[in-house]
This record gives sequence, C-alpha cells and structure tokens, in this order.
Amino acid sequence: MSEIIYIINPETGRRIRVGEITFNHLIFTSHDFINGKLIRRATAPPPTSRQYFLNTQTNRLIQAGSRRYHEMIRTGWDIIEDYYLIPPGEPVAETIAMVQDLGNEIARRWRNVNANHPPTYEEIMDRHRDTLANLNIMLCKNCLILIKKENDIIINGAARN
Repeated sequence: MSEIIYIINPETGRRIRVGEITFNHLIFTSHDFINGKLIRRATAPPPTSRQYFLNTQTNRLIQAGSRRYHEMIRTGWDIIEDYYLIPPGEPVAETIAMVQDLGNEIARRWRNVNANHPPTYEEIMDRHRDTLANLNIMLCKNCLILIKKENDIIINGAARN
C-alpha cells in the first residue's frame, strides 16, 4: 500500500494530494515535482491573475468563476462596485453605507501615518515598550533594528560581546 503524500499548492497555498487531479494539472501545465516540492518551470507561461469577490456575510474572498461563485449568483446574490457579493434580500443601500464607513475608517487610520514623517524611536518605544520587554527584545536607537537580548548578551544576527 502506497503512502498518501500531501504538498502545498504554490498557486493557492492550499494542501493538495500528490497524484490527484490538481497535482496532475499543475505537473501537466506549469510545474515539475522535484525533491517533494512543486517547482515552476522557466518555460511555463506566467500565472494568470484571478478576480475575487468579497462575501459580505463571511468576509471571505470568492474566486470569480468558481463553483461557489456560480452557486451564489444562481441563488440571487448581487455584485456591487465590482467587488462585493451581497446576499438576496439584504438592502443594497445599507451594505453600500457599511462598506463606505469601513473605507472611511481605513482612510482615517492611514491619515494618521505620514510617509513624510516616519515615527521616531521615542514614538515607537511609547507604543511598543511593553511588548518588546515581554519578548526580551530591544530596539537600536540609531537604525531601529530589533535586537534580541539573551542572558545579558545582545544578539543582532551574530553573537556580540
């Protein structure tokens, strides 16, 4: 009896079984199975971009053209703004308002981060001091690189005295 082997599909990040349909499709179209890993061939065409829609009930992405996508469309789900899947019977106006509020909150968060004024050492330490102390990590004042402290020896890539 042969052993069942699972590997990670490099295109989706999901676990697939060696010798099954998805694995064989990858081998046939674009990958080689070398040392237990799927390696993309240099001669393989570039991967195609995929379109996804956001299920507003579960906050999960649904791939366009997939079985689940077609089920949702058949049962009356609507697509708004070419991205959001809205269940049948749910007021579209309320959903749009919810999405806009979420977008506004994200924009507010990004406004607080100014690319022209990166945070200083003091600002970083004020915000993350407790977490860094719990992890036994320090922050270099000059270059802002994390430094792990073990047994009173400071380590940054290599051991130092």
